[in-house]
Amino acid sequence: MNWTLDQLLAFVTAAEQGSFSAAARQLHKAQSRISSAIANLELDLGFELFDRSSKFPTLTPLGKEMLPEARAVINQCLRLDARALTAANQEPISLRIAIDEALPLKTIHSVLCQVGSVFPDTHFVITSGAQDDIARAIANHKADIGFMISNSALPPKLTLQPLGYFKKILIVGNQHSLAKEGLLTLAQLQQHRQFVLCNRSGENRETALSPDHWDIDSYYLICDLVSQNQGWAIVPEHIAQEEWFREQVKAVKSDCLSDTLIEIGIVTRLDSPSSSISEWLIEKMRSLINSHSV
Repeated sequence: MNWTLDQLLAFVTAAEQGSFSAAARQLHKAQSRISSAIANLELDLGFELFDRSSKFPTLTPLGKEMLPEARAVINQCLRLDARALTAANQEPISLRIAIDEALPLKTIHSVLCQVGSVFPDTHFVITSGAQDDIARAIANHKADIGFMISNSALPPKLTLQPLGYFKKILIVGNQHSLAKEGLLTLAQLQQHRQFVLCNRSGENRETALSPDHWDIDSYYLICDLVSQNQGWAIVPEHIAQEEWFREQVKAVKSDCLSDTLIEIGIVTRLDSPSSSISEWLIEKMRSLINSHSV
């Protein structure tokens, strides 16, 4: 076997992007180079990876079987590069951090206030957004590390290291009719509007329990609407307890729901080297999160 990593990368990217031209744009190469790399890989393997009989190439049955194997080889190479850079002790002079806006503000503020003192010579670029924004920024090399709530699949070549957990609770506005009830049933909840988290495209929402539901991309906006007695929602406990909402919302119980934990983690690319800064951030975040987790 004489296949190369460039050939595997062309194969995987073409499969993920849906065409050779899209893979060429993604890899910043000429389409002819992508086509040649895949054709040479097929010659070396002894079978076709793509069916080219239609407008867009589609994976053959053998191509589908080889795709996860090729991904595994590429990912292992990325890890090797990361370990090599770490071993060479190449400390970054700048670090781009992306932060999920749903994380506890006190925890984030505490970490950011300390990191500048511990690493005074490092330039930091700090951005925030929804969880999908964080993963996308890491995948597109717009950020180096990200802290986010984990409740959806990550893009390829990213990895998430768990840091801890927080509780999600069912809340209603103090003046909402549900606030006057005892243990709520599913039938009672389904009679009222539910607010459900989604991504910025309005997709990949959490499971809706009520047929009358709105998809919203921010837990803070969800809590604000709940505080105005517009419906009910299941949200991270620490957001419901923020000073803007805690006097206007009430945590309630339901016989169809049990306490739910949400995972918080740090997401990086598989080829990202470790550094003293990233390790400090990970340990500091883990310590603060676990001191407040359930």
